[in-house]
Amino acid sequence: MGNLLDPLTFPLHGVRLIEASAGTGKTYTIAALYLRLILGHGGENAFSRPLTPPEILVVTFTNAATEELRDRIRGRLTEAAAFFRGQGREDAYLKALRDDYDAGMWPGCARLLDQAAQWMDESAIHTIHAWCQQMIRQHAFDSGGLFDLELAASDRDFLEEAACDYWRSHFYPQPKEVLSELTTLCATPQALVEKILPLLKENPGPADDPFAVIEKRRQAIEGARRIWESDFAAAIERVLQAQSDKTLNGNKYRTDSLAKWVEALSAWVKDKGPLPDAQALEKFSSSGLKAGTARNKTVPEHPAYEALDCLNEKLGALDVDTALFNHAAKDIGQRIRQEKERSAQMGFDDLLTRLHEALYRPGNERLARVIREQFPAALIDEFQDTDPVQYAIFGKIYLGQGMADGKQRAGDGANHGEQAQIGISHSDAALFMIGDPKQAIYAFRGADIHTYLAARRDSFGAPYTLGKNFRSAEGLVKAVNQVFGAASEHLEGAFLFKDRIPFVAVAAEGRKDLLKLNGKPVLAMTFWQLQQTGFLNKTGPDGYIGRMAESVAGEIAGMLNSAQAQPARTGFQAPDGAFKALRPADIAILVRNGSEAGAIRQALNKRRVRSVYLSDKDSVFDAPEAKSLLFLLQACAEPEREGALRTALATDVLALSFNRLDQLVQDELAWEAEVERFRNYQQIWRHQGVLPMLRLLLREFGVPSRLLPLAGGERVLTNLLHLAEMLQAAATGLNGEHALIRWLTEQIERPGIGVEEQILRLESDEELIRVVTIHKSKGLEYPLVFLPFICSFRQVTARNTPVVRIRDEKGRMRLVQKPGPEDLESADRERLAEDLRMLYVALTRAQYACWLGIGVMGKTSRLHLSGLGYLLSAGETISADQLAEKLVVLKGNCEHIAIEPLPEPGDTLYRPRSEAVNLTPALTFTGNIPHDWWITSYSGMLAGARMAESDLLVFPDSHSPVSAKEDQLLEAETEPVAAAVIPDSALSIHGFPRGPEPGTFLHDILEWAAREGFVVLAPNRSRILYKVRDFCERRDWKDWDEILTDWLQKLLRTRITLPDASGEMMLSGLSMEDYQAELEFLFASHEVNARWLDDAVTAAILPQAPRPRLRELAVNGMLKGFIDLVFCYGERYYVLDYKSNYLGENQAAYAAKAMEKAMLEHRYDLQYVLYTLALHRLLKARLPGYDYDRHVGGAVYLFLRGVNDRGQGIYLDKPPQALIEALDQAFAGRKRRHAL
Repeated sequence: MGNLLDPLTFPLHGVRLIEASAGTGKTYTIAALYLRLILGHGGENAFSRPLTPPEILVVTFTNAATEELRDRIRGRLTEAAAFFRGQGREDAYLKALRDDYDAGMWPGCARLLDQAAQWMDESAIHTIHAWCQQMIRQHAFDSGGLFDLELAASDRDFLEEAACDYWRSHFYPQPKEVLSELTTLCATPQALVEKILPLLKENPGPADDPFAVIEKRRQAIEGARRIWESDFAAAIERVLQAQSDKTLNGNKYRTDSLAKWVEALSAWVKDKGPLPDAQALEKFSSSGLKAGTARNKTVPEHPAYEALDCLNEKLGALDVDTALFNHAAKDIGQRIRQEKERSAQMGFDDLLTRLHEALYRPGNERLARVIREQFPAALIDEFQDTDPVQYAIFGKIYLGQGMADGKQRAGDGANHGEQAQIGISHSDAALFMIGDPKQAIYAFRGADIHTYLAARRDSFGAPYTLGKNFRSAEGLVKAVNQVFGAASEHLEGAFLFKDRIPFVAVAAEGRKDLLKLNGKPVLAMTFWQLQQTGFLNKTGPDGYIGRMAESVAGEIAGMLNSAQAQPARTGFQAPDGAFKALRPADIAILVRNGSEAGAIRQALNKRRVRSVYLSDKDSVFDAPEAKSLLFLLQACAEPEREGALRTALATDVLALSFNRLDQLVQDELAWEAEVERFRNYQQIWRHQGVLPMLRLLLREFGVPSRLLPLAGGERVLTNLLHLAEMLQAAATGLNGEHALIRWLTEQIERPGIGVEEQILRLESDEELIRVVTIHKSKGLEYPLVFLPFICSFRQVTARNTPVVRIRDEKGRMRLVQKPGPEDLESADRERLAEDLRMLYVALTRAQYACWLGIGVMGKTSRLHLSGLGYLLSAGETISADQLAEKLVVLKGNCEHIAIEPLPEPGDTLYRPRSEAVNLTPALTFTGNIPHDWWITSYSGMLAGARMAESDLLVFPDSHSPVSAKEDQLLEAETEPVAAAVIPDSALSIHGFPRGPEPGTFLHDILEWAAREGFVVLAPNRSRILYKVRDFCERRDWKDWDEILTDWLQKLLRTRITLPDASGEMMLSGLSMEDYQAELEFLFASHEVNARWLDDAVTAAILPQAPRPRLRELAVNGMLKGFIDLVFCYGERYYVLDYKSNYLGENQAAYAAKAMEKAMLEHRYDLQYVLYTLALHRLLKARLPGYDYDRHVGGAVYLFLRGVNDRGQGIYLDKPPQALIEALDQAFAGRKRRHAL
């Protein structure tokens, strides 16, 4: 069985396994052993020397668990230090620990413990992945890794990119016929990803060339088709005649079926259509006809029938999908590894495999020794959830034995108890593996129970066990002991592993309170048996799920109402008589998946019982709100696109009434108002971000106030806000609205991938009933637990499991594609074993009582295939009539188990008492708001300069643009408006209408081009024309689409000589990584005098040339602006601005002197100086080793109507460094400003 663990005498050296059943104080025990390692306690059972927190490795599997362990250990160290000083509360363990030391040693022990507590921030308590990452970085030379590897949150991006590359390189070159066959197996790269996911971790060996296999298959099919084509009518006629004269069995060759098969064969043979299905091919083959021929009749014969026999045999040998998926998995896996190497990134699994490979690299024994010396003692928590690679890592470090593949060692049958001592002496190192094989339920994450069993053999002696349950009431402990203890008598034990996973009964040392329901004590475990007269479906209103949900919800509503009675009749009575009423938060309902959760929550909602749902697998992108939000984003990005906006307005999130939607169809003004509203959202999105935009949208449409009173409304609102936050985070690495929309679309289309940030959040912090998946509940505890659907399970079948992992007779794991009956049976046995462990986890979450819903589903009972069914019958079929008898046998003599009929659902509504809410007084603002503080811009300064003194506005911040478009409009206010009506033959960019609106129009086109990518658009005239035509149609400039398309394509390819003479460039030569469009800047301005600024710029930029002056104005607050384009060429950064100014009717008007005049008249000199200052400040903050002369290239101004390769329409300048630095000092408030 095992050794009962005494935390005071447990040997602190060697390899030890501790099996801690649920609720037996595992974390307490880890902390107790940690204290002894710090003190060096234990005599001959002690470690060779006292250790420090950085030397004691504690590994667990979640971030939350690491924080909990660190806090618990820190607290225990502090308590122990105080106790050794004679302070603190009495503690049996600490007293016994202190008594092992002479009183004179107590102060020294207290000092050691205090130092350890203070050192806990540097303690080696990590998740397995974090620790592997640390080892790879710290031991980069020995591990062969890089010092600075980036950890990718998920491999999914690498995987999908590699799948697309594979698709392009292997699918695209195939002829149409081959491509058609391939796409029947997987229609998209994303579908291919789902097919190969199980294969990627297995590192498949050499794979047949699937395209050669397809070619052989096509040749075989064509050969058979030609044989049939040569004598089709006769081959068909013989079968029809044989069916007619009863030569063929009429049941096997029915007239209607035969007609369908003949039709399919005809389409294939005569029209070269698709190959008929397998049944048709079999029925017209020689072997099929022989099997269908009546007794004493002559089997029809024809070469065509034999051809189908031959074809069926060849098709069976030519396994296209297996070849394709193996080939794709191998190729894509290699592409992923290469890309990760190139980008210096790793996934979570790579951390494990990298360290594993480094440890087992020939001649690299040093790494294991160095890590063992760094961490002489290691405690591996939750060890039942380990996998072969993880165990191989610790085995190499602490056992010194070869588990090179990290897989085979886990399953072999040898006894390694003595081998475990190789490489680890009696007391110089320790490996303690702490877990409970009965709670190994994470196979879907790669956890492997067989690895745990291998470790069980490798440890010194029998496992240590913890014998007392501190979680649950005595009755519940005894009930669980009875249920699993009785099943231990089955031939294969309670958990299908006989003595390798034994059930060890534990003693109750937990809660002494008594649970009462309606004033009467409640038995700890109740089986609610569903009364049934006929067969029971699983789903449907009268099915197992529906009936259990209704009955359980009704009982819970009644319990909660009883708990609110005066006095309360349902709750917990302490030994001293104190009574605590039952609360909703005391109840947990454990389910397997979201479908079961939805059923019980719907039943609870009907009775006004609120609940929250917790799962560790459901992604927020799978929620319906994700698609609604996608539609809203599409409308906000393109509010003029009618279809997108109508779709958004019809979403469930906005929930507009039918009348309102109809009004928007009929009332043009109402529709325009909505278009304008969404235009405003677009501007907010662009200039404040997607999160502020979405919050405003939800508020304006009254979404929170409408949702919160509804059942399930909190869930919907939580999902929306969660998604909005994720969108905001994603937007920081994406360029523009459409990139963010593409990102959201990809997340929705992907299956849930379990990334922590995507997991559904708890929708309420209130004390509500918890509906929790069994997987999520592990490690948690609840006063009352309901298991309404505990008889449900998912049997492994060929339909739902195309690939299975099974063990051979030597315990080695292998992957089986297209599993046969024996393989499926073996995989289903693994499923049943895990279901039994899930049942144990579920039952042991309860503190006081649990209820289980039991029924026999299906025409033929399959209850015996469920975990609970196995406990009842050891795998033998259980009929509905036998169920009651089996339950009585399972109950045995245990007085804490009840067997009752399932209660009637009832219509009881929960009526919670309202509690008065004491509101705190509102806060009063006591700050000081300066009245001369404002936000301005270049455009705002010009507006002030153009006004007479008496006309200056009191609030000059009215000239602070909210968006780049508004900034451009303010700048263009003085541009004359003209239609430029000229003959069609003379249409050119010079004749394009002028004024603020056409200028904004050209800016919009260029902004779109930047978003799409200059390098992508330059060679693609059709794509430019399509978009430009769309722009023109919106503004009734349809005649200009061809001209503007030619103009834009030419502009993108125009050679621009850069202002610092560092060469020529073209916009089309810039990748999207080389530039940022519409770069917004905002920086402080401390009492900068506008006249002083004007004089400084004038003195440095064309000092002899006249220009309008700025008026006396103090710029105090913030300076804001939008730069059309900031780009990097070589190692220098430039600001670029688009100017739509009309300088004349032909190209000659855009000569250097004319542009210089326009630059000064509009004070663009001031603009590009301020833009360069903004760029200077940005680079100074972000670029290591920044130098103005080396890194700033200057300003490029493109007069859009006149740009050509000869330099016309292109104005270039680089402001002097002295000017920029003087302005930098002035705006920062480090130099006195005054009018010169």
